[in-house]
Amino acid sequence: MQTVRPFVMCADDFGLSSAIDDGILALAERGRISATGCMPAGPAFAADAPRLRALADRLDVGLHFALTDLPPFAPIASLDPAGRPAALGEVLIRSLTGRIDYREITAEIGRQVDRFRAAIGREPDFVDGHQHVHVFPGVRRGLFEAFDRGILDARRTWVRDCREPAGRILARGVEPAKAAFIALLSRGVAGTAARRGVTVNDGFGGITAFRPEAVAETFPRFLAGLGRRPLVMCHPALPEAPADPADPIDRARRAEFAYLSGDAFARDLGAAGLAPARMVAVAASGEGAGE
Repeated sequence: MQTVRPFVMCADDFGLSSAIDDGILALAERGRISATGCMPAGPAFAADAPRLRALADRLDVGLHFALTDLPPFAPIASLDPAGRPAALGEVLIRSLTGRIDYREITAEIGRQVDRFRAAIGREPDFVDGHQHVHVFPGVRRGLFEAFDRGILDARRTWVRDCREPAGRILARGVEPAKAAFIALLSRGVAGTAARRGVTVNDGFGGITAFRPEAVAETFPRFLAGLGRRPLVMCHPALPEAPADPADPIDRARRAEFAYLSGDAFARDLGAAGLAPARMVAVAASGEGAGE
């Protein structure tokens, strides 16, 4: 009999739109995801947070820290003194060249955590970054400073590690260049977290080209060869909702929901011997286990 192994199945971007939120909530009710990351500045977050709060006992609910796409709650002078959303390339370049003030990042994390607490009614179970900004060097320093200053609690909040072995990325064959670059940026996250007693996942997947027609063929590849505490991310939205022309991955989101809510995903989970679970169960299962 095949042993079923727990893994974190995390849906990103809760709060960004009602279509995204409806899709995430539907998947949570069906047990197809076990975590979701919230964007407190998102236009739908305040309205939809009570519905998520009602389901929060069955999944990890975390902060999907945003510097791009949404304005910060207060201006971050080292990115944009006017308080506008930063461009992803600008965040990356400024982070790599030491031109982001990590203390400003820590302060913005605190503001987003405060909004999260007020809406969800508890500490965030985890923190990650919209478009993976939390692994960028300057932003990462601000994130771990938030733990050092007590804004985040290492006993309650884990951090997403986007590191993957190069061999696994190449064997999977899905967006290898993008995945390898994000993995490179993530080097050192686990060690920095460990020194503070912060839990991280070990094993990561879900970086795609957001091609709607490829979801059912590529997604099962993320379920193979995972590490000891694996996490796979997704970006679903409810297909029946009106199209969102402002969202460049709108069609891919709907295709992901169709796959994740259907029989094919259930079969793929069974074939891989995996079941969505919260991090506490994943971490307990992974202790002492090899890959």
